[in-house]
Amino acid sequence: MMRRVGYSAWKWIDVVEQRCARHRGAVKLVAGGVAFALLTAGIFWYQFHRIQVGDNAPRWDQLRWGYLLLILLCLPIETIAAAVRTSVVCRTLQPGVRLWTCIKADWANVALNMLTPSHLGGGPGQIYIMNRDSVSVGTALTISLMSFVGTMVGLLGMGLYTLLISDFEQMRPLSVASVWTLTAMATVMVLAARWPGSFRVVLAGMSRTLWRARGGHHPLYDWWPPGNAQTGPAVDRMGRLPGKLVNLIYTYRDEVGRFLRVGKASFVWVCLLSLAFLFSRVLLAYLCVRFLGIETSTLHHMMEIQMVMIFLVFFAPTPGGAGLAEGASLSLMADIVPVGFAPYYNLLWRFSTAYLAAIAGLVCLSRALLQDAQQAIHSRRRTESSLQSRSVARAAEVVVNKPTIG
Repeated sequence: MMRRVGYSAWKWIDVVEQRCARHRGAVKLVAGGVAFALLTAGIFWYQFHRIQVGDNAPRWDQLRWGYLLLILLCLPIETIAAAVRTSVVCRTLQPGVRLWTCIKADWANVALNMLTPSHLGGGPGQIYIMNRDSVSVGTALTISLMSFVGTMVGLLGMGLYTLLISDFEQMRPLSVASVWTLTAMATVMVLAARWPGSFRVVLAGMSRTLWRARGGHHPLYDWWPPGNAQTGPAVDRMGRLPGKLVNLIYTYRDEVGRFLRVGKASFVWVCLLSLAFLFSRVLLAYLCVRFLGIETSTLHHMMEIQMVMIFLVFFAPTPGGAGLAEGASLSLMADIVPVGFAPYYNLLWRFSTAYLAAIAGLVCLSRALLQDAQQAIHSRRRTESSLQSRSVARAAEVVVNKPTIG
């Protein structure tokens, strides 16, 4: 009896911890949004207050409106390239996923990237949108990671270009650090796809160590590989959360293997599309400069500077690179963009390459969360109504069948 009570207590504690984890995630996103807004407002306040009386600033008659039309035409390139890239992976792993779902998933990815540092928080948003379209979490994770691999290949190519070809000395320290970081990330992904058992051993060992540290009260669970009929002895024992993580790693291994067996040519397209949307960021920055009437740079020079900016924004420790991206742009673009033009350029550049897609992603995520919340409420009401109906029916049956005394 005491064992059953203890098990129930720890099961209740697990539920409470899961709910607290969800609340902590929401709090982190809200904190990231506040930090993003404060850093963005602060850096633009600083840039506008740097403008002195007499500094050259944009004038309506100097703006080149033809370039604004080109900016509007180039805005969808990054979203379409990223969405088509995701669709190419889906065609192999999950046929039937609509392109519109891939577009919304990409927007959600950008939106959460704005709220988390180092572009590491966008994946859950992408997975959530695809999961709502009947894609399993494990498959959606693999789709997101394979798309990310394409981005890594593009970034790695840019880093090697700056190390081996470019003479832009300011890029070299950042390029070296970026190449090593990308290499480490790629190594972890390859190890997870090739030897998932090593991750299982580590996670299970950590789970059992924590179990002993807690006095062995909370339960451990038998673990079998995903898809196994759970016959025979269990492969391992671990806690619930490590078990879910290990399941995702094994599912990732299986899905990557299936993708490489069937979609080798598709991976080439994934890499090419990744280069396309990275180049679109460079092109948009060049068009923003030209729209403001500045013609003191070439496309090649802008490309080298924007490579630095892409690396900085990608690995920035602030939410969405806020503050750091605008500040670095102010420094690196100082020879091209005068002080009076800098805040206008940075605002136009960030809006066209980040803010617009992030706004679209927040709208998509908000609608999806609202719809799911409404469905959960309706489902709960239907369940409560059904239980009440059954209770009334049973009470009526008891009254009808109650024997009379006479």
